[in-house]
Amino acid sequence: MNKVDIYVNDFRLDLFDDEDISINLSVQNVQDISKVFTDFTQGFTIPASPRNNEILQHYYNANITASQITTETAGNPVWNSIGINWNAWNTAWNAGASSASVTNTFDGRFRQAARIEINSLPFRTGVIEIENVQLKGTEPYAYTLTFYGDLVTLSDIFGDDYLYDVEFPSEYNHQYTDTAVFDRLTTETYAPVFYPLMSPVKNWYYQSGAGTGADNANNIAHRDGGAGQRGIRYYELKPAIKVTAILDAIAAQYGITFTGSFLSATPFVDLSLWLHRFEGYLFAGGNDIAWQLINFNRNTGSGIQFNLTTETWTVPESKEYDLQITMANVSENYELGVFKDGVFDYSVLVNAHPSTSVTTTLENLLYSEGDTIQLFIRPQVASAMTYQCTDYSGINSLAGVEFSVDQTLSASYSFEVIIQDLMPEIKVKDFLAGILKMYNMVIVPTTSTSFLLQPLDDWYAAGTDQNYQTYFDITEYTVNRPPLYREIEFKYQETEQILGYEYQRLNNQGFGDLRNFFGFDGDEFIVEVPFECPLFERLTDQHTGALTNVLVYKSITSEANDDGTLNPYLGAPILFYGYFDDYDLTANPLTFVNSDSSHERVDIAWYANTSNRYASAGASYSICFGADIDPYHLQSVNRSLYNTEWTDYITDLYNRKRRVYEVDAVLPVGKIITMNLQNAVIWNNAKYIINNVSLNMTTGKATFELLNVV
Repeated sequence: MNKVDIYVNDFRLDLFDDEDISINLSVQNVQDISKVFTDFTQGFTIPASPRNNEILQHYYNANITASQITTETAGNPVWNSIGINWNAWNTAWNAGASSASVTNTFDGRFRQAARIEINSLPFRTGVIEIENVQLKGTEPYAYTLTFYGDLVTLSDIFGDDYLYDVEFPSEYNHQYTDTAVFDRLTTETYAPVFYPLMSPVKNWYYQSGAGTGADNANNIAHRDGGAGQRGIRYYELKPAIKVTAILDAIAAQYGITFTGSFLSATPFVDLSLWLHRFEGYLFAGGNDIAWQLINFNRNTGSGIQFNLTTETWTVPESKEYDLQITMANVSENYELGVFKDGVFDYSVLVNAHPSTSVTTTLENLLYSEGDTIQLFIRPQVASAMTYQCTDYSGINSLAGVEFSVDQTLSASYSFEVIIQDLMPEIKVKDFLAGILKMYNMVIVPTTSTSFLLQPLDDWYAAGTDQNYQTYFDITEYTVNRPPLYREIEFKYQETEQILGYEYQRLNNQGFGDLRNFFGFDGDEFIVEVPFECPLFERLTDQHTGALTNVLVYKSITSEANDDGTLNPYLGAPILFYGYFDDYDLTANPLTFVNSDSSHERVDIAWYANTSNRYASAGASYSICFGADIDPYHLQSVNRSLYNTEWTDYITDLYNRKRRVYEVDAVLPVGKIITMNLQNAVIWNNAKYIINNVSLNMTTGKATFELLNVV
């Protein structure tokens, strides 16, 4: 018999002498190949001893929400060194054991940090969840608990947080200027953040020459000698970020570490997320633009109610007032906003006047004595601007001017892109689970805060064969038929994007999806990820009819407005491969339009597609599950997600030689402690992978579910 110790928040629990505690060990299971599993026990009971009541904060009593745990002077619970021998306990207590108490942090609403030791050797870490308490009369008798491995701890850490709850390094943020966008479109200097050729609103096309449609804002072709209306305006682009950077930010946010060589290898390093959280442009209108408090530095009148430190006017008496504001040399259309007691109250729109002064009067504003008034400004479009307020006065029609202040120097509004705020609407745990499904990855805790992410095939390949011949009981065992599904489908989220929707309508499945039918009577099985697979478009030059090198994505629908423009589209988060390696557009250059309407020629840009290389299809990986026709290469990319990450597993599952073996074993404590499901089992000179193990930690008896290697 093994001695099993279970600790909750570093305090050891009492266990029943005859309680068998079994734990289920699994990473991926043929019963549900889309999920990653974690260790867990069946519910087990422990006595309601004084020690356990203290550690579990007398959970049977709803009125106890705070308590102390009695400890020895060394910091261990008094109960820890005594056990459940009550005579020994009484002897020690009566002898005057030195003790103290610490605050009990146990909260039964949440899973609590826990660990399991077998014969004083570390076995597993994770969390304990309290299920119920059994009482006899008015006295507690036993607690029922369940232990879960560290992977559940990870889910608890994430909770229901969304990606936009995760903080990102400040160096990813940048001023929203034409220069900043252009540099992140045409260089990799600012990676992992970049701007791909993906339009959130416009129906871009390419027409290099003159003629009907040439001078149009949707035409992105460059033309020497003048561009007219054509070109990509800087505000038409939204940024993207590499998924590796997202994982790094998640790890930093929650104090964990993701490891695994796959994360730093091709193609995963190219995987990117488009920061398309809201429909339309990055900042669709003035309401999306932050207000900036105008900072005044001089009192020019006799009033004393204006505080230059807080930029606040305190209303002296209840009545109507006029606010008179003179602004000089404002470079962009802007909005003046009045806030009362910190809450928006009133605003007015004013056109740009870059070399003159304009006075705006807000009349008959009713305020009460003691109200605090502040003046804010913001541009009407997402653009930096300069301004100077040469007079700001509060006027009482009876008493005259209450205050007058101004700015002696010009000020600026710096418009900043905050990467965190642009993260799509998806929970952290769902984002991570979707990535794991795409690449058929396992996530294995190596410590309570470190997690290995690795494709399943690579994980098994890194294991070491272990000989279990002497431990298996072959007196009686079972050979089972593996579960065989009649259909397996790998799919992204359905889309209403104009090209993706049409592809789905014509092909009866979405772009990037894969569906296989098998001649078996099993159930349908679906591996579904929470992302959309974008269908890019390689543009044709409408002037020459020739295919260009320009590949774009248009987040629009097929529904048109009265003016003929197509509606912008917002669906599920969009993943793609982003790669910068001299994506050559010199034969088909683009026009980039700056904020002052000047133009830049674009000869190089980030390559964005479902495949990760533009040089050739053979050199590419694809995020399509199937071998769809690539929109740039116009042929299949064979290194699809299914072919690279899933095919071996599925092929083996349907191999006519595949069997599931269920065999019992009795394991010594050394084998229990060092058991690693990554390692293959050698039995009768054949190799097996471990699908699942049910282990009685007390007796060492185990039931293995093995898959023969075929």
